[in-house]
Amino acid sequence: MQRFAVIFDFNGTMLFDTPLQYQAWNMLAEKTMGRSIGIDQFLRTANGRSSTETVDIFWGNSLTMDEKQALILDKRQAYKELCLAHPELFHLADGIPQILDFLKKHKIPFTIATSSNPASVDFYYDNLQLDRWFRREDIVCTDGSFRGKPAPDIYCAAAKSLHMHPKDCIVIEDAVAGAYAARGAGIGYVIVIDPEDSGLIWVGEQVDCVIQEHGQLYAMLCDKIKKKTGLS
Repeated sequence: MQRFAVIFDFNGTMLFDTPLQYQAWNMLAEKTMGRSIGIDQFLRTANGRSSTETVDIFWGNSLTMDEKQALILDKRQAYKELCLAHPELFHLADGIPQILDFLKKHKIPFTIATSSNPASVDFYYDNLQLDRWFRREDIVCTDGSFRGKPAPDIYCAAAKSLHMHPKDCIVIEDAVAGAYAARGAGIGYVIVIDPEDSGLIWVGEQVDCVIQEHGQLYAMLCDKIKKKTGLS
C-alpha cells in the first residue's frame, strides 16, 4: 500500500470558529475605526491568513509594530472570551474525532498546520482535548519562522514533520489562501470544506475536491484504505 498522510488546517476546518473569529475582528474594527468589516470581505480577503496580515488588510500597513501588536492582543483576548462564552460553537467539528480515531487506528500519519500562533494553539490544546491525538510539539503553527499562507511554507514544514513527500499528502482546508499554500507546497490532493456551500470555493487549479461536511471526508478515507491505493 502506498503511504499517504493527512494534514489538517485547524480554524474553520477542525474547529468551525469562523463566526467567532469574524466577531472578534469586527468588534475590534468598530472599537478602533468606528466601522464594521463586512463578512463577505472578511471571508474573501482575511480568512486563513495570519493576524498580522489581517491587520494590514483592514487597518493598513502604516501602523507601527507596537500598534499592530496591541490590536492583535486585543483581538486574541476578545476571541478567547467569545470561545469560552459559547461552548455550543467552541468544539471540534462534528465528525472530526471519528476521523482522527480512524487515522490513528490505521496508523496513517496526520498533523495540524495552522496559521494560529503558539499561544492560541496552547489554548486549543488545553480546552479541546487535542492530546487525545496530538503531541503539542508536533502541531505546526505560525511561530514567525516562516511566511504565512498563501505562501507554501507551512505545508512544506508539515509534510517534512511527517517524513512524507508533499505529493503523498492530503490537505484539508477551508480557505482560498490555504488552498494556494497547499498547492504551492506540492501537496498531492487538496480538499476544501465549505459547510455553508457558500460558492466562494470551487474545484479548479488549486482545489481538487469541495465537501460540505466531514462525513464525506471520512467516507473518502475509508475508500482509500479499502482500495489500498495512494493519492491516485
